[in-house]
Amino acid sequence: MGYARVVIQIISERYFPPQANMIMSQSLIKRLHLPQHPVWVTFGSATDTAFIVPIQNRTPLIRLSTRLASRLKISGQKTLNAHYDPPSRRIHFGPLLGILMNRDVEGNETQPFGAMSRFLEECVQCCSTKGVYLTVFSPEQIDLSSKSLRGWIYENKKWVLSDAPLPDVIYNRITSRRLENRTELQRKLDTLRHTYRIPVFNETFLNKQQVHDMLVKDEGMRRMLPETHAYQAARLKPMLERYRTIYLKPTNGSLGQGIIRITRQEGHLICQYSEAAGTVTRIFSSLKDTLRRLSRRLAGSRYIIQQGLDLVTVDGRPVDFRVLVQKDGKGKWSVTSAVGRIANSQHIVSNLARGGTIRKAGEVLAEIRTFTYKPSLDKLRQTALAIAHTFERLAQGHFAELGIDLVLDRRGRLWLIELNSKPSKTDDTITTPTLTARPSVTRLIDYTLHISGWSPHIRFHRRKMTPKSNRSGRKTR
Repeated sequence: MGYARVVIQIISERYFPPQANMIMSQSLIKRLHLPQHPVWVTFGSATDTAFIVPIQNRTPLIRLSTRLASRLKISGQKTLNAHYDPPSRRIHFGPLLGILMNRDVEGNETQPFGAMSRFLEECVQCCSTKGVYLTVFSPEQIDLSSKSLRGWIYENKKWVLSDAPLPDVIYNRITSRRLENRTELQRKLDTLRHTYRIPVFNETFLNKQQVHDMLVKDEGMRRMLPETHAYQAARLKPMLERYRTIYLKPTNGSLGQGIIRITRQEGHLICQYSEAAGTVTRIFSSLKDTLRRLSRRLAGSRYIIQQGLDLVTVDGRPVDFRVLVQKDGKGKWSVTSAVGRIANSQHIVSNLARGGTIRKAGEVLAEIRTFTYKPSLDKLRQTALAIAHTFERLAQGHFAELGIDLVLDRRGRLWLIELNSKPSKTDDTITTPTLTARPSVTRLIDYTLHISGWSPHIRFHRRKMTPKSNRSGRKTR
């Protein structure tokens, strides 16, 4: 069994001897422990027979005939990992990572994926250094009947459409709950997971109520969770009697959209919510008037009602902490980043989409004053890791990345506000002007190598399939 990092180059058939379709150096053949007879070659779900011609040099270059490259659906010159598995007599190229996205993004010629373009280009950069082939595709581009898809690859500094086999790993970055819940997409994902055994991670959005009901069962998590219930009009009065401030949040909301804050003050109820221009404030003299207003605003949507907390502020502005936890190259949860998000003075939420700002979590913690105890940055990180481990133990589905939102009250107590399975790639990230892959991208690609079996710590286990000769001498499956 041998591994090597190789450069794949596609050239015309006329440069190959009869029947041959792959050229590589003797030194690379030796490094991969390749036999002299034909072998299978696999890329993603595509498989064909390789007839190898050795040459006398020491380069890591592998030349494929255009016909073989077409059958494997490899496009352009790529740096990939190569591995030979003797029991199955098979060379594997890869891994092939597919990022699943919806197409309704506002892109242009220079940024075809809109605000996600920079993140995806960082993925391309990191994949190139680690020998991973990347394709970006949408649900309608999956063709299960041909075990292939038509996605976007990055070539010559631009995105181009290209055919690809089904990937080794799929990273779900669908940003629309409505699209993700479509029957056709769920059918495709189910087939990819169970029929083709392709890992699909971060496979679904999270529901605030379901996450709370799951975590509250754990004794260690229970103390960190604000009192939370599915919203019913009858719950408003008792919650306001217990807490001076409460929040109403869409069960399936994101980016701070739809959040309503209600504060009890001097016999009145102050109702606040964010709009593009800032915070809208309505003052009601009775619970009845408040409920009447809420019934119109909440119509058609599911909400939770949640205990408000006496939180610390920075310059009088609300602050929370987004801790990004990801699985690493060994499949272990690790903290990738921690930032403090400070709300815009005109909004009640801290999301960048609502005009908030971000800073390093340690800097924000240093400015915070509490009445008693203040947790350290390490405490923040360890708390997030504990949450990720508990969530994984209790939840169904495959998750390798979580955005964990924590807040700090004036007594120095940490609270868990939200778990996000589709953490933003455009907000909540402190980036540099240069196009250097951010740590979260590196960890994403490392996990791809791990889960696809390409990590050096993992051995391949494939069913043996021996090529057979036909009358023309060509090997067939």
